[in-house]
Amino acid sequence: MSQHKIPELSEELFKRIRLVRRDFGNLLFHFTRAPSEPFIEVNFGQGRKMTMRGSTGAVLRKILYEGGLKGTSRWSYGQNCVCFTEAPIQEFNSIFSLIEIAASERERPRYEPYGIGVSKAWLFVKGGRPVIYEHPDTLPSFPEKEKYRFVPYDPAKRIDFTWEREWRIKIDYLRLDPRETLVVVPTSEQAFDLVYEFADLEPDDWDEETGLPSQVYHKPKWLAVSLDIFGFGR
Repeated sequence: MSQHKIPELSEELFKRIRLVRRDFGNLLFHFTRAPSEPFIEVNFGQGRKMTMRGSTGAVLRKILYEGGLKGTSRWSYGQNCVCFTEAPIQEFNSIFSLIEIAASERERPRYEPYGIGVSKAWLFVKGGRPVIYEHPDTLPSFPEKEKYRFVPYDPAKRIDFTWEREWRIKIDYLRLDPRETLVVVPTSEQAFDLVYEFADLEPDDWDEETGLPSQVYHKPKWLAVSLDIFGFGR
């Protein structure tokens, strides 16, 4: 049992706060970016593979075909992590608008408008936690097991990534649950196509003579939302 004191907050007040705070949400988002390789390999298991031309959309499809996110240690001091942002999608959408006005690759955001979202509660149970923004000099004082959460912060020297509102989960591979996952793409047309591309075909009626299904229906595996409903690309 935790010994920490927690300020009182009624359930009704908490609901009202969530209604009026635009910067507060229940979802965490992991956005992809264009790969450096010209082609991407999808591994279905049991020796089955597929190659796609490298693109941000292909990276997302690889995630959906394989069903998970691979951890990386690039920014987490040698500990493999999968990273998310808790910025609400309508706010992070404004970041994507910077892609259109970027004059060079250096001016482009690190993220592209393709990704997945999961609930905070789901990732927290899995072990996900918000990062800790602290002065670079404090890193040696961090316990080894918590260093993966450390992000340098020194606004006096223009080191400020707090806008990312980052969460990390220390894991080699995060298996996604389609029932807990929201897929994000730029347009409603892409969302429609993606839902049908990954849908399972279920028999709806049977032919009595052949014993084979005479009709089938699509049973969606992934739920998708498009950023254009939030004004992206307009």
